[in-house]
Amino acid sequence: MTTPTTSTRAAQKEETREALIRAGMELFAKEGLDAPSLDAICARAGYTRGAFYVHFRDRDDLLVAVMDRVGAAYLDAVLGSGGLALGEVVQRFVASVTDGSYPLLGDKGRRDAVRVKPHQLFEACARSPRVRARYVALATETLTRLDALVAAGQRDGLLRADLRAHDIAALLLAAVIGAQTMLELDLPIDAPSAAVTMLTAFAATPPATPRLTRRRRG
Repeated sequence: MTTPTTSTRAAQKEETREALIRAGMELFAKEGLDAPSLDAICARAGYTRGAFYVHFRDRDDLLVAVMDRVGAAYLDAVLGSGGLALGEVVQRFVASVTDGSYPLLGDKGRRDAVRVKPHQLFEACARSPRVRARYVALATETLTRLDALVAAGQRDGLLRADLRAHDIAALLLAAVIGAQTMLELDLPIDAPSAAVTMLTAFAATPPATPRLTRRRRG
């Protein structure tokens, strides 16, 4: 009787972990962060609690893994791997809100997207230091990447150079967090129009056209 090789066991272990993460993503998206039980997540993945505890300490540990997966994928989709202008990044964010793929849209999102309501995530952050730490890490990464985009736009003369790049990046992130809260509360917000307004506010002021004066004859 042959025994599984080390590589085979590692592949099986990774397959189990992936199945549990997918199950968590699906149930969190469908029922919210608090409703799905650990038994329900394990049953959906097709594994036992024993298999779960091989990979995760508890439910919050799984939630952190789901945040890693969804958050990293979303940041890469919107911010890219570099070389994008700030305007294009803002357009990508607005498009994700419009088409329902933004992860924090709650039940307003697309059915095939992972989405939870913002207040559920904040409640999880208040309850679990590990969840909070991961959310803060994702927000910090977002801020760092936006900072670099803004600085590049300033160097290219596209954005105002009289403001700190970090301050502009912080305001953009604050606008995103505020927009997701407004959407959950059903407050009216025209995301495309608001995005244009914000980009206009940070755009470099075009140079003033010199006024020509007539020379006096005489």
